[in-house]
Amino acid sequence: MFQALLPKGAPFFELLLEQNAILCSMTGATLEILEDLPDIELPHRKITRLEEEGDTLQLAILRHLSQTFITPIDREDLLRISMDQEEAIDMLYNMSNRLYIFAFPRLRFPMRRTVHKLDEMAHLTGVMLKGLSERRDSHSTKEFRSLRDECDMLLNMGLMEMYDIEKPSSSDIVDIMKWTQVYSRLEMIMRRIIMLAETIDEAVLKNV
Repeated sequence: MFQALLPKGAPFFELLLEQNAILCSMTGATLEILEDLPDIELPHRKITRLEEEGDTLQLAILRHLSQTFITPIDREDLLRISMDQEEAIDMLYNMSNRLYIFAFPRLRFPMRRTVHKLDEMAHLTGVMLKGLSERRDSHSTKEFRSLRDECDMLLNMGLMEMYDIEKPSSSDIVDIMKWTQVYSRLEMIMRRIIMLAETIDEAVLKNV
């Protein structure tokens, strides 16, 4: 009965799931970059295109929110989910730019492992969001927290490895400064995806 009252022109969950798919495609493209650093051009272009698609989609979501009186769940929850996803998309784009500009000759192993876990976390938010759209609990919180802890540990390992140089040369110092920027953005992405999962969790508690 309630679903029948919803305006057909406000497919909020479809738009949010499409936005989540862009987020997951971007984490996947970031993994492609880290699989083959010298051949970064194609995945970087893919990330740039996806970021532009994400911007267009975010505008559509905001427009629907401003024009729709009845929403499937609280308007604030829909907005927070879309904003968390949009922020993560923008941050992935910014990190991709750093990787492209710095053109690292070699990969730091913990970096790839961390992004791999980040990719799993992003996909799991999609499962959680799908559950919310169907008014059910996907029971993914425990799995997400396990991935979050692994990601946190790998991030710390990467930072420790980066600074574990007994007598760094000037080129080592420059390299550390560059990787510090990348790791800083990686941590920001991780925190934002964690926020996204928490936002979805809160919405599930209120609506399921």
